[in-house]
Amino acid sequence: MTVSYRPTPSPQEPEPQRSDVQQTQSSVARPQSEVAVNAQPLPSSIRRKVVGKPPMTPPVGIAGNGQVGNNEEAKRYYSQYNTASPAALNSATTPTQRSAPFIQSILPQNAQEVQSAGARSVSDSRVQKEQVGDASGWSNSLLRDVSIQATTRQGAVPQEIENSNIILYRRPNFFLRTAYRPGQKQNPLRKPTGNTTIIPKVMLHQETRIAGSDTHLMPNVTLNTTKQTRAIPLPTWLEAIIVVLSLAATFVLHAYNMFNFPRYELDEGTYMSNAWAITQGLISPYPYGYGHPPLAWMQIAAWMQLTGGPFTFGNALNSGRVFMLFYAVGSALLVYLIVRRWSGSRSAALLALIIFSLSPLSVTFQRQIYLDNVATFWLLLSLYFLAASNSRLLLIVLAAISFGVSVLSKEIMLLFLPVMLYAAWLHTTKFQRKFSIVSFVYIVIAVCSAFVLMAVLKDELFPYTWHLPWDTHVHLSLLDTFVGQAQRSQFNGSFITSWAAWLSLDQIFIVCSIAAPLFNLVYGLLSRWRLLLYMLLSLPPFRFFNRAFRQKLKSRDSEREPDRHLLISLLAISFWILLIRGGQVLSFYIIPLIPLIAVNVAIAFNTILGWMGKVVRFDAVRAFLLLIVLVALIPYNVKAMGGIFYQHPTSAQQQALVWIRTHVPHNSFIVINSYMYLDLRVPGGQGVGDGAPYPHAEVYWNVAGDPELHQQALDNNPDRIDYIVADSEMLHDIQTVGGDMGIINDALQKSVLRAEFRADDQKLQIVLQVWQVIHKMPPPNVYTVPATGSG
Repeated sequence: MTVSYRPTPSPQEPEPQRSDVQQTQSSVARPQSEVAVNAQPLPSSIRRKVVGKPPMTPPVGIAGNGQVGNNEEAKRYYSQYNTASPAALNSATTPTQRSAPFIQSILPQNAQEVQSAGARSVSDSRVQKEQVGDASGWSNSLLRDVSIQATTRQGAVPQEIENSNIILYRRPNFFLRTAYRPGQKQNPLRKPTGNTTIIPKVMLHQETRIAGSDTHLMPNVTLNTTKQTRAIPLPTWLEAIIVVLSLAATFVLHAYNMFNFPRYELDEGTYMSNAWAITQGLISPYPYGYGHPPLAWMQIAAWMQLTGGPFTFGNALNSGRVFMLFYAVGSALLVYLIVRRWSGSRSAALLALIIFSLSPLSVTFQRQIYLDNVATFWLLLSLYFLAASNSRLLLIVLAAISFGVSVLSKEIMLLFLPVMLYAAWLHTTKFQRKFSIVSFVYIVIAVCSAFVLMAVLKDELFPYTWHLPWDTHVHLSLLDTFVGQAQRSQFNGSFITSWAAWLSLDQIFIVCSIAAPLFNLVYGLLSRWRLLLYMLLSLPPFRFFNRAFRQKLKSRDSEREPDRHLLISLLAISFWILLIRGGQVLSFYIIPLIPLIAVNVAIAFNTILGWMGKVVRFDAVRAFLLLIVLVALIPYNVKAMGGIFYQHPTSAQQQALVWIRTHVPHNSFIVINSYMYLDLRVPGGQGVGDGAPYPHAEVYWNVAGDPELHQQALDNNPDRIDYIVADSEMLHDIQTVGGDMGIINDALQKSVLRAEFRADDQKLQIVLQVWQVIHKMPPPNVYTVPATGSG
């Protein structure tokens, strides 16, 4: 049994007039041996639903034969359909003749007639497909399956009729039947009129609208295949060797005499004792006051655990300084990579690395255990991720995480957030700029919110003076602490004093720290003159200019290649504004500025020397001039370092620890500076040795500020203090701060000097004294150690 397609007139419609061409095609498509099994026509609604798109391949032969039949009439008719133009097909039929084919079963007389009927039915259906327009895709597959199944059958099987419905297709779990009912009246609105238009698959002007949309198009990237012939070729392996040798020199320079210079500071001892407290399950050995986020000394605590404790390299502060050495080398590498990315010059990147590593400011402060060194490393890592991102979301996410870690290491790094957003804006394409910046901000807030969450969980976010309903006792406050830090006066450190200290260490660096950012700022603004003009015309006096003209200026400026001069200058200038704002400024506050100045100086020199290189039109001139600057810089820095490599100011502090271990009873209440805390309180410290620790050795700021110490342990009685170990800065604080510090000052007035230790510290001397409080009678003598000179 086979299936052929034949248009059948509807009993409700008049027979249309046909042209001669149509009559000829109808006679060709209807074989003489065709015998209708069921000649009852289907309604037009059913006929429209079974119209399908015939297969694109020619009809197959009999019983699975994959070759095209030998019927020449079918071949000719099939090729005629394929070669006919749409105009010819449309002109061959009038709209009133678009009726669905009638499905009927016939008994083929021979295989050739079956094949010919199949070919004619396929071509006839394709012609009618062009007449009626688009049809359902699933009906095409259905008609092919019916044709194949009917062709493979050996005998004629009558069509199956169930409840006056013809079964068109049947499977074991599925069948398709008509919806025809005898005597059913056809809805005139459902009759094909021939005037139906096909809705276009693409909306009008949709292509133009999508092309004009910025959010649906990837950026048009033009590959630069021009070979750079004037640049100096440098193999990657040679560059790697130069960088490794430079980093090795940085390591040696920072490590030499690191345990002896500079002297141990109060903050170093505080952060090391906090790191040791982390290993004991605490945030701080004393009540935590939210002065700084704890993530930096958590990293130091991890270093302690990896190296076997706080005394692996001698005393506790020596162990922390070794850890700072790795941060210094890592920061030097990041400075090289950042300048290498932003300037495209290896010589400029090498110059930035040398400026950063060899500056006396860097060698002095980056040895010490400061939170600024930890936070600066993570800030540079965030900048490098942005510089290398090329709008890749993974690196932007890593940059945001690194910046969040930097803020949690030292809260002052939050100052760079606006400039970091500008950096993220520069290093992302216009297509994904909004998403990248939103992601960057969200991740930074999510990481930094951990510090706020800790205060919320402890009910210490808001001040107790607000008397909130859940506040039942006096407690610390995160907001109060930050407000207090922002309002600190210049009593303990001023900008003028720190400026003098910076000039004494490296005058050229300080001068360049002002000149280079200003040069890059002017260059960056002038390179974006359209943006400046747009900002000027946006001011109220110039609003009469056409808005479209101003937007055109802005759009043209955004199409330019982004310049990095403005970015690096804003990084340095924003931190300079923080330093000169007033308030307390200590000398080590310049640490985050050191790598930023090195980047600014290197890129500024590279730009200026690049102008000279354009005159002679050879890149080797610029590289040669940079190397001259580099060679001249190294001897100057080595000479400016002065006593960094041979002075030993820490020797006085170490000798005081040894004297305490020998002469002071272990049950004594000792008021000390924080850099002695671990070496006196933890077994194995330099002030303990193989003996018992000193459980009552307390830091002087905590003795004055912690009620548990001066009210409970001392009972506000200065006579309970046994020893005071103080340097010049500690004595200054005890005598001038006042308030609760008065209990130590009273004990100091009733004490006698037992030992004194001196050592050279740059142009000054460090003096460390051990005072014993007199309870009944004074000690017989005073132990004094003469000045040791260089230690």
